[in-house]
Amino acid sequence: MTQDGEQEAAPPWDAARVNLTSNELAPGVFAVMPDDVFEKDHVATTAGFVIGERSVLVVESMLNGDLASQLIGLVRQVTSKPIRFLVNTSYHGDHAYGNYLFPDSTVVIQHPATKRYMEESFEDDRRFMISLMGKGKGIERVQARAADITVPDMISVDLGSRIVEVRHFGFAQTPGDLVIWAPDAKVLWVGNMIQAPSPALPWLLEGRHKETMTTLARVRDFLPEDATIIPGHGRPMRPADIEFPLRYLRELDSAVRTAIAEGRSIEATLEAVAMAHYGEYSLFDWAHNSVNVPAAFRHLQEPGGGVA
Repeated sequence: MTQDGEQEAAPPWDAARVNLTSNELAPGVFAVMPDDVFEKDHVATTAGFVIGERSVLVVESMLNGDLASQLIGLVRQVTSKPIRFLVNTSYHGDHAYGNYLFPDSTVVIQHPATKRYMEESFEDDRRFMISLMGKGKGIERVQARAADITVPDMISVDLGSRIVEVRHFGFAQTPGDLVIWAPDAKVLWVGNMIQAPSPALPWLLEGRHKETMTTLARVRDFLPEDATIIPGHGRPMRPADIEFPLRYLRELDSAVRTAIAEGRSIEATLEAVAMAHYGEYSLFDWAHNSVNVPAAFRHLQEPGGGVA
C-alpha cells in the first residue's frame, strides 16, 4: 500500500486473524499462504521459502512480528538450515515490515528503489499502514530494516546445489517490484504485481498502467506454460492467468482514453468507465473506482501519457 491509495477504505484483511500454512510445490520449494486462500478472492499476504543443501531463501517477511514469527516457524518445521537470504518483492509493509525479526546473519535483498523508500520514508509509511490496517495489529512494534544487497536487474543466489533467481522485469505496482524464480521447480513469486487470480484486479496505487501492462507481458512471456505463480494475495496460478489482468488493463486504458477524448471530467469518466463485468471481485468498487480509474485518468493526461 502507498500514500497514493485510499486511506478511508476498510482493511482488506485482519492481520490479527491470519493463520499461515505451507504447501510444498516441489521438493524443498514451499508456498506460504493464509489458510483461507482457496476460499476468498483476496487474502492476506503470501510468501514462501526455498531450501538448498546449505541454506534457505525466504520470500517476504509479512506485516508484523507475529506473522513473521509464523513464517519462520513454518521454515523451522521442515529444516534447521540457516535462513541465509530474505527477499522483499516491494516496500509495502505487509511484504517487508517483518524483516527486523530475521537473524542478523540473514542477507536482506531488495530493489534499490525499495531500499531507498524504506530508508527515507519508513515512519511515514508506518503511520499510513496503521491508518489502513488498524491500530493494535503489531505495526507499532515493527522496526525498519532495509536491504543489504540491492538488485536493479537480476542476481542468481546459490543455496547449495540449487539456484534461485531474483529479477526485476520493470514497474508493475511500485518502481522496485522484484520476482523470485526457482527454475528447477518452475515456481515464481511475483508479489503485488499480481494481487490474485481472476476475479482479482490490479491495484494501480502509483498509476503508470501502461508500464504495468508491459511488465506483466514480460513476465508471462518469460515463463514456461506449466510454471506456478504465487501472487501477492491469492492462490497459485498459471502464466495463462496473467491474461485476465492484462485484458482488464487494456479495456481500462481504451475506455479512459475515449472518455478523455470526449472531454469528460473525472466524475463523468467514472460513470462512463463502469466496467461492471469485472464486478465479481470483492474489492472491485475500491480498486476500480477509487484507485484505478482516477490513476489511469491522471496518467493519460500527463505529458507523454498518450492523449493529446
